[in-house]
Amino acid sequence: MSTLNNRTQQTQSNPWTGILSVTALIFFGIALLAGGLFAIGTNVTSSPLQLVSDFFALDSIHIWWYVSRASGIMGYLLFWLSTLWGFAISSKIFDSFLERMFTYDFHEHLSLLSLGFVGLHVIVLLIEKVEPLSLAEILIPFISAYKPFWTGIGIIAFYLSVLVTVTFYIRSWISMKAFRTIHYLSVAAYVGSLFHSLYAGTDSALTWVQVMYWGTFLSTIFFCAYWILIAWLRKGDAKQA
Repeated sequence: MSTLNNRTQQTQSNPWTGILSVTALIFFGIALLAGGLFAIGTNVTSSPLQLVSDFFALDSIHIWWYVSRASGIMGYLLFWLSTLWGFAISSKIFDSFLERMFTYDFHEHLSLLSLGFVGLHVIVLLIEKVEPLSLAEILIPFISAYKPFWTGIGIIAFYLSVLVTVTFYIRSWISMKAFRTIHYLSVAAYVGSLFHSLYAGTDSALTWVQVMYWGTFLSTIFFCAYWILIAWLRKGDAKQA
């Protein structure tokens, strides 16, 4: 009995251990990339204080603009990964080598991380000086002075993603049908966040950013088509049975 309990406890702890490890690797990779790019253009004779000031742009009025852009891109990438992960869970792609408890928890964790970065993106837009937005412009779709339509699409996408994420915590209070129906909105939220990023994002004119957006979109189309195919095949098998 004690052996069974130990295995149960390990199963319950392992998902979070894996999730935290992946999260740490993501941030380590970002920091490593940023540090490498920074080192290329840094004068080696600069003092440590000057290096820190240059790295964080502490003497620049654009510091919050940079933070807003970076957090927006990270929020989009995490939301894209969460969307792909959701399709993979529904298609049971991971079932042969990952426990479903881990895949569900990691999916939830990705959603929360995405909302965290988007929340930072939104907060910084209130205080940065380059393209500042009012609280009303951030909360109410289509009234922003800056690209009102695409900004409004982004706001709606954010609200939809919040709604979908909340269902993780009220799942025991709603039916499985309602849970799945609400989760379908995540596809609309992802598409909205993509077009918001493409047409309202400052960095969208950059070639590598364009490649990133369209590459993530095409991968989402592939996973969505695979999910639809698997669901159709399962439905046919159920009718035959």
